[in-house]
Amino acid sequence: MRRIAVANDRPARVLGVFAHPDDEVFCLGGTMAKFIAEGAVGKIVSLTRGEAGEIRDVNVASRRTLGEVRSLELTRSAQMLGVTDTECLDYPDGALADQPFEQLVERVVEIIDRFEPDILISFGLDGAYGHPDHVAASKISSKAAAMSDIKPLMLHAVFPRSGTMLMSLIVDWLSGLDGRFMGTTEFANGLMLFADGSSMLGYAADRLAVRFYPAGTFILEQGEPPGDLFLVLSGSVDIIAEDDAGSLTQLAQTGPGSFVGEDGIANGQPRNAHVVANTSVTCFVLSPGRADLAAGRGQAARPRSNEEPSPPSRLPGDYIEVDVRDFAGQKMKALACHRSQYAIAPGMFPTSLLEGIFGTEYFVEA
Repeated sequence: MRRIAVANDRPARVLGVFAHPDDEVFCLGGTMAKFIAEGAVGKIVSLTRGEAGEIRDVNVASRRTLGEVRSLELTRSAQMLGVTDTECLDYPDGALADQPFEQLVERVVEIIDRFEPDILISFGLDGAYGHPDHVAASKISSKAAAMSDIKPLMLHAVFPRSGTMLMSLIVDWLSGLDGRFMGTTEFANGLMLFADGSSMLGYAADRLAVRFYPAGTFILEQGEPPGDLFLVLSGSVDIIAEDDAGSLTQLAQTGPGSFVGEDGIANGQPRNAHVVANTSVTCFVLSPGRADLAAGRGQAARPRSNEEPSPPSRLPGDYIEVDVRDFAGQKMKALACHRSQYAIAPGMFPTSLLEGIFGTEYFVEA
């Protein structure tokens, strides 16, 4: 592993070139914030306005306005990272790879020569998860860095598959609270989006699913081995204790934004109560591995046989690992600025969870 080093008689200058607004957060959010805190000057460029993205909040944007909204979101996100210089170009989102390559390279060369960066950061050649626009941004940036008079150090952001379990981080957080966590529909939606993004980029190794339970259905049975963590998205559930004589006592009723199943996972003990759908219920389920379909239910169930999380992908020996735990909260604030894509509030998740998921960024030199 090597460290980023810039020897200059002026503050280091760091340029990020990406395909869409919000790419900057995942690729270099913590690293850029760290550089800025140490006196560097930053600039972020998006080659598209992201007009083909999803719309997570209808109150924020429409299909007609999304490109303009996401351009503004990029500016706000960059400011959260300490960057005041952004450019959002107007190449078509979703078709970046179909545009004249040399023309795009020339545009980026102009930006490099004007900004004079010491370091240029973009996606790796795999585009993080194969997105054609990301791959195109990587190739364009690499070629431009080589062609420019400045010749900045070209770094590719890479995302090794992590064995970190988001479920474990959540359970640890819940176990440290004084009482039962009572979330909201907004929290449930935000965590689901956060988990989906974390899984897609390899930050977390959980298996994710959304499951529907009609009224009167057991979600969990008392006495069965612990396994999945459930987040209620809609409807309400009854938490019911059953004594040795079969008498039932309702302990609580809870709804959207609440977790069930965390106690058994935290203690490594059988489930201590039934969880039953009081109305039709939808749950977001985080699992440590593939379900054993022959495990059964109830106290006679076998302990769940889970696959071990995949080990992190191996990186080249000369990779650069940047510890950004101190900037994970800042990175989350930047992500929350992309409201059209992530319906997330800055203080929605605990610091321990953010540090566990967002605490390290990886790069390789082109």
